Amino acid sequence: MTCALLAAPSLVSAFIGTKGETFTNDDGGSFYFSGTNAYYLMTQTQENVQQILKQSASLNLPVIRTWLFNTGRTDIYFQKCTDGALEMNDDDKTGLGRIDYVIQQAQENNVKLIFALTNNWPDFGGMDDITKCVGGTNHDDFYTNPDVIKAFKDYITHVLNRENKLTGIKYSEDPTIFGWELANEPRCEGSNLPSSDNCSPDITTAWVDEISSHIKSIDSNHLVGVGDEGFFNIPGEADYEYNGGPGMDFDATLALSSIDFGTFHMYTDHWSKDNDKWPKKWIADHAASQKSAGKPVLFEEYGYSKPSERTTLYPAWHAIIEDENIAADAFWQIAVPCSQLDEYAICVDDENIDTLVTTHASNMLAKN
Repeated sequence: MTCALLAAPSLVSAFIGTKGETFTNDDGGSFYFSGTNAYYLMTQTQENVQQILKQSASLNLPVIRTWLFNTGRTDIYFQKCTDGALEMNDDDKTGLGRIDYVIQQAQENNVKLIFALTNNWPDFGGMDDITKCVGGTNHDDFYTNPDVIKAFKDYITHVLNRENKLTGIKYSEDPTIFGWELANEPRCEGSNLPSSDNCSPDITTAWVDEISSHIKSIDSNHLVGVGDEGFFNIPGEADYEYNGGPGMDFDATLALSSIDFGTFHMYTDHWSKDNDKWPKKWIADHAASQKSAGKPVLFEEYGYSKPSERTTLYPAWHAIIEDENIAADAFWQIAVPCSQLDEYAICVDDENIDTLVTTHASNMLAKN
């Protein structure tokens, strides 16, 4: 690497907080950062988990976003549907014990973890598996069906009250955890179960309020975000991402007292957007929401599937993030070992790692 790396703030004993539009560390100072995603930590060998966390720390990526859900589709699972009920799996090798190890290794490497608690999409089960198990029929029953909501709350309660067998610290009391996210990319529609005609931004906002309040009733230490893509609900807008079409309302959920920070994603190729004007507006509009709400916003997923174009696009997007004073960001996603998990993954030994990752990471830390 050619760029000079700045040391990340010591975070191992500090709960992350917020002050106005910024995240804060243990001394109340600002905590701007660029992090990454590694959804797959729960499935990796212990050796790979160690390498992922060590490499992330070495690249000045002090926060990793990852999954904390798996509903029995593989040998590794955290819940399994049995006779219309979801059973927890606390096993060290196949269940939540794997998360214990991830947290322990994150602590040792001074890396914070953001955990998404379920998935809008069928990968590793998610909403539709829970919904089907307890008798729901539509994807959006996840937001309204009392039995489904109770099942999800029960899972959250179990996770937050779990005591890590390796550290002896309850998840709800562990400062290694940056915060909780209700779901990865919640929408009215999924890609498995059908959706009803009744789902709307009002429905999903009410669900966000209920579930985030439930988390806060158990855990007052950690920040809570939605994990959504940042879709707006502006009547008359042509863009699907702006007109409420996905059934989400970014500004409404950000305004909730039980939500501490906003989240948004961007995949211009997947969403069929241009790579210049649209990203500038998308990022700037979320910066405006950050300012209006007086809460930090995390640009927690972005990527581009053509590696040959990333060296031009990523620095341009990073400049917008820095200029608009977005509180933090996390690209999708780091690959350790160097295997292309998907078309967006960046290998740690990529010859352009400075351009794609570390220069921006250092710039964000320099704001602190």
